[in-house]
Parts: sequence; structure tokens; C-alpha cells
Amino acid sequence: MSGVQYISEPATYSSDIRQLLEAANDSFLPPLTDLSRAELSRASGQPGPTDIDSYHKACVDRPMIGVLDGNQLVGFASFEPMIDSEPLADYTPTNHLTVLVVDESYRNQGLATKCYDYLLESLPAAHRQPAVSTKTWSTNSAHLAILESLDFTCVHRVENDRARGVDTVYYARRIE
Repeated sequence: MSGVQYISEPATYSSDIRQLLEAANDSFLPPLTDLSRAELSRASGQPGPTDIDSYHKACVDRPMIGVLDGNQLVGFASFEPMIDSEPLADYTPTNHLTVLVVDESYRNQGLATKCYDYLLESLPAAHRQPAVSTKTWSTNSAHLAILESLDFTCVHRVENDRARGVDTVYYARRIE
């Protein structure tokens, strides 16, 4: 049985984080290792990483919600507190979910939804913000279904940002 919890020391799960990122690389659009990711719209306005090492470092350095099966990390939601963001202007400050990965063999069990539920309802007080936000791509139907089921609102769209006909979409929800 898998449980969801706040991970105070993500570095404890460093090798699991790397394995999950490597396995999920091609599940992202574009893949995490695609050089075009540097040009994608970002909530922070800064260029994004284009390699597993950079994603891994960011995940180890940021707060994290983990999905654990025993002592093994089988999924995680890495997030960063964001005070200012042009695409999320009406929803800052926010906890901006930057990477959400669930091991393929654990998918379709509601674990990604449980990560969002934890961010919305159970995060330790020291890490709470008045909103939760994320971004994804317009054809990521599984992720969009989760966001819509949790009453997130699409607050910004960057047309053709990921490919022709594939937009970057920002979603947010207030929790106060």
C-alpha cells in the first residue's frame, strides 16, 4: 500500500528521484532532456532545465510530497514557493508544483491526486501558501482531469509553446 507524505529531506531519496525522472523522461512533452525545454514558458520567467541532472538537483533542493511504498519513493510532487509570477499574478503567493512523477506501475491508483490533496489540505504550516499552482500541456488529458476534478482553474495559456497545436497551460486554486 502506498502512502503520501511531506518529505522534509528529499536528498534521502536522491537515487529514487533520479530513477523516477529518468523513467518518466519521455512522458513529458517535450521530454525532460529535450533542449527546447529551455524556451518553454515558465512561471518564474527563468529558463528551465534540459537535462536529468538539473531536474534532479531542483527536486532534491525543493520541498516535496512523496509517495512511498515501504521505504521506496514511487512518486513525488516537487514544488516551490513562488511570491511573484506574471502568468500566476492573481494567485501569488503560491506553492507551484514543478514536477509530478508517479512510477508507471503505480499509475491509475489516484496517487497524483493524493499528492495534490496533500498540498491543498495537509502541508505543514511552515510551507503553506494561499494558493497551489502548476503548469502542464494542453493535451495532457490525465493531468488536466485531476486538476479539473480538484476545482483548479486555467489561469493562463501560451499557445503553441510546446509544439504546433500544443499549448502550455497554467492552473491554480486558492486554498484559503
